[in-house]
Amino acid sequence: MYDVRQSYDVRVTEPVPAPLVWDLPAGTREAGQRLSRPAIVAAAIRIADEEGEQAVTMRRVARELGSSTPMSLYRYVGSKDGIVDLMIDEVFGRIGLPEEPEPEWWAAMRTLATLSRATLRRHAWFTALSHQRPLFGPCALRHNEWSLAALSGLRLPMATSMSVAGMVFGYAVAFAQNEAEESRMRARVGLATDAQLRAVAAPYIERIRATGRYPLLSQYLLEGGSDDPDAQFDLGLECLLDGIFHRIVRRDA
Repeated sequence: MYDVRQSYDVRVTEPVPAPLVWDLPAGTREAGQRLSRPAIVAAAIRIADEEGEQAVTMRRVARELGSSTPMSLYRYVGSKDGIVDLMIDEVFGRIGLPEEPEPEWWAAMRTLATLSRATLRRHAWFTALSHQRPLFGPCALRHNEWSLAALSGLRLPMATSMSVAGMVFGYAVAFAQNEAEESRMRARVGLATDAQLRAVAAPYIERIRATGRYPLLSQYLLEGGSDDPDAQFDLGLECLLDGIFHRIVRRDA
């Protein structure tokens, strides 16, 4: 393709990316100062958990920590992106994978999914932010290394192992995200329990059934399907692991 810049003396420079927070010194807490990298990350996560990821700004975090100016944070995190990187990596660390994965790959994948879901449903902002930044933090790297180690006995191509680990972790992320968003919705409208939701929705559901337009859905509502999220999670995970076994593991054995 013809480049118009060839006709003129135009010097095009690519933007220089900011250094990753992992390459920056962590900074040291000075006497009388409340600032430190762990304190900044903890404050940012509190804000995101309570108010959403949009509320996390340098100014808001500084105010949370009692700092007089957002500029005081830069020496610890470099930029707003640095805070985001640290938040994401802190959550990876909170997943709490055991030191070594179980010998059986499926048991290790179940551990990965179960522990990930338990942590991520407490942080509804994780999914949105984790897709905005490269996951190079030490906790994220250990998370990936652990997942690959859990699958290493299958002797799959490395790309396939990473895909399998991604499927399992992705399932846990999606399920936890749905749980977190539903929890936020219920808190917003004041319906904390399933019983409260059913009581409020009962008259409307009865009108829907009376129309006769949705016979299958009405049958489901009449039979009262399971609302147990743990049972739903386990069913989906078993289906996923069965599919991985039959499609990938057994075929490549």
